[in-house]
Amino acid sequence: MSASVQSPADRQPSAGAHGLAVNLLIAVAYCLLAALSVRLRDPASGLMPMWAPMGLATFALLRGGVRNLPGVLAGVAGSALLAGHGAVATVFHAVGQVCAPWLCAALLRRFAGHSEDLIERTDGALKLLACIYLSAVPSAAASVAGSALGQGLPAARWLEHGSALWLADALGTLVSLLPLLAWSSRRPFAQMRKRAFEQLLVVGGLLGLLAVSFSGVTLFPDPMLQLYMALPLVVWVALRFAPRVGWSAFLIASLTALAGTVNGTSPFSPHPMQVQLLVLHGLIMLTAATALFIGAAMSEKQAARRALRERESHFRALTLLSSDWHWELDADLRYHRLPDELTGVHFGDAELDGCAPWEIPGEEALTLPWGMLRQTLEQHEAFRDFLSRRRDGHRWRYLASSGEPVFDATGAFSGYRGVSRDISAEMQAREALREEEFRLRALVDALPELIVLKDRHLRWRLANRALLDTRCLKKTAWLGATSEELAAYLPSLTEVLRRHHAIAEEVARTRRPYEGEEVLDLAGNDPRTYEVSVIPLSDDDGEFTGLVSVRRDVTAQRAAIRLQAEKVDNVRLQNDELERRVGERTVALESAIKELEAFSYSVSHDLRAPLRALDGFSRLLVEDYGDLLDEQGREYLSRIRRNSQRMGELIDDLLELSRVSRAEVRRTLINLSDFARDIARELDAEAPERRVQWVIPEGLWVDADPGLARVVLENLLRNAWKFTRLQPQPRIELGQAPVGGQAGYCVRDNGAGFDMTYVGRLFAPFQRLHNNREFDGGGIGLAIVQRAIRLHGGQVSAEGVPGQGATFSFSFGPSGSEAVTGG
Repeated sequence: MSASVQSPADRQPSAGAHGLAVNLLIAVAYCLLAALSVRLRDPASGLMPMWAPMGLATFALLRGGVRNLPGVLAGVAGSALLAGHGAVATVFHAVGQVCAPWLCAALLRRFAGHSEDLIERTDGALKLLACIYLSAVPSAAASVAGSALGQGLPAARWLEHGSALWLADALGTLVSLLPLLAWSSRRPFAQMRKRAFEQLLVVGGLLGLLAVSFSGVTLFPDPMLQLYMALPLVVWVALRFAPRVGWSAFLIASLTALAGTVNGTSPFSPHPMQVQLLVLHGLIMLTAATALFIGAAMSEKQAARRALRERESHFRALTLLSSDWHWELDADLRYHRLPDELTGVHFGDAELDGCAPWEIPGEEALTLPWGMLRQTLEQHEAFRDFLSRRRDGHRWRYLASSGEPVFDATGAFSGYRGVSRDISAEMQAREALREEEFRLRALVDALPELIVLKDRHLRWRLANRALLDTRCLKKTAWLGATSEELAAYLPSLTEVLRRHHAIAEEVARTRRPYEGEEVLDLAGNDPRTYEVSVIPLSDDDGEFTGLVSVRRDVTAQRAAIRLQAEKVDNVRLQNDELERRVGERTVALESAIKELEAFSYSVSHDLRAPLRALDGFSRLLVEDYGDLLDEQGREYLSRIRRNSQRMGELIDDLLELSRVSRAEVRRTLINLSDFARDIARELDAEAPERRVQWVIPEGLWVDADPGLARVVLENLLRNAWKFTRLQPQPRIELGQAPVGGQAGYCVRDNGAGFDMTYVGRLFAPFQRLHNNREFDGGGIGLAIVQRAIRLHGGQVSAEGVPGQGATFSFSFGPSGSEAVTGG
């Protein structure tokens, strides 16, 4: 099933059709009621006892307004034809029949409010009756004018004729409007099914009694007694039954009475028709008013009961949901109604019924003494937030009570009614807040800074102990004053306080912190330097709530900074002097180095020439005149040659040591394994008859100067080569070994070794632990190794055992101590 939504354009034809149907129904009903009213006309006098369409027209205009006006106009036109008046009388009658309902509906909407209030509220019922009789006046006046102009009604009968029409129109409106209002109310129809048998019995009896009374049947000697018997039934209907039932019965009863009166069978038949209709009109109006006011009063009573039940239910729900406890005191100021929650939670097992508040054991009064509270209660005065407490184990339970005196209908005092609330959690929170405030205040007072807290109006709210100890505020009421106001009481600080107030105003305006420095003389003879910080405060919504001003005494720090600056200046001067002297010494050292280099060149050049001549001429003597010399002479010449050659070697070693000592280290990543293999091949080539086992691992990488690293390896490997000469199976190994906590390397052999007692002489120049007859050498090689290693910032050490070999370990310093082993 699909649903479609109509557009406004689609709904307009439907609304128009609905309005047309309603207006057509109004017109038809108007004509039917007009026909009924004409049917009840008195044949002899031509008077109509009521004009019922007036009530329908009033109801239609009251509920629909202008929308229902076409139906009313059509009904008025149709009823005019039924009435059979002349043209002029018809026009005036129609005007009156339209204006009167319009006036009544307008008055009811203006003064009575909702249409249901007309039969359900006593003030509405009074306004309804007044509007009905008031609106019938223009209708009767229009009809009288039409009769006078169209039918020649004499002026002497205008009042009589007009009053009869006025009563007829008012009665017609009353009889037809009340049932329509009852049936159009929003009351549920289920109410009509309540007391169905009682309704049938009472309404049937009432209608039967009226039918008998107005059909000429007399049950009692006095016919009026039968009508009086109907009044209790009318009251019964108004009190007990739904308005729809009552006003429907009222309509039927009214028509029955009117029909009987017009037919001459009413209890008033001995009197003239006008008198009968007047009495009947009064009787119907009195019955309607009685029933109307009784029904309205009952509706108001039921509405008040419903409202009371709703308020009681609402109050009961609030009471159940509320954390407050309700209690009552009797006239003797003793508890007689206490909730179980209050007695169980706060008072425990204490019996309170019949006990006065000040007689409760263990309950302590806090706000006022019990005697003053008793005096207040005896004077029948209200009290608010009276605090009391009692101990519950290791904690206190607090109770806040409020009460008002209660007086009965005669004004006599009957007790107190009030509420109590457990505020233990609130009091604990207050206590915790006070403790927190105390700790914060103690913390602020313990700070050496001068601290001021100001509110949003820049008034002083807090000053810490450090500021108060300066005694500048000792005799001044600073709390709640601004800095500008304080300036009038502190002449010595006037300018300072005004400057502080200007800073505070700027911070409050910009919401930005202020940082600065100032010199203050708060004691009068001791200027101090302060660092100033003014910080704005704001709430969760970002609104400015105040500021805190902090001044830290930095006099000592500033003096220390000045002293430090002076020391720095002195150190800088000393450094400049030291640098000057170092420069001078450097120049002198460079000059000495140049002279040493010149001396080395001189040694290398000038000393070598005599040594070469000595060695050369000694060799020529041996070669040319060796036959002329004996064995001893030749030995002398041989010694001369060996010593001259050794002197040359010593000169070369000195030059090498000098060169190494002056070398500049240029590090790069090198492979020691390749260097060692090159040196091993050179040594094997120098003595091919020797069979030395070389152990050189692959990939010993190091960050070092290539030239110096080769010098180190060559001296160490040649040293090992030399001292393994006498070994049958010589073995020389290059490996890795830590040196002084750094990654390092070692050269290990199984040669002659040495005594560790003399290890301190190994690296000194020209120091030898073996004689030249066994192992030649100048004693300078290990000194060169040590110089090269120290230039790298590394370390070198030696270990040996005589006859078992020696191990020399070395490293190339921190920047080159990381070794990489690879294939």
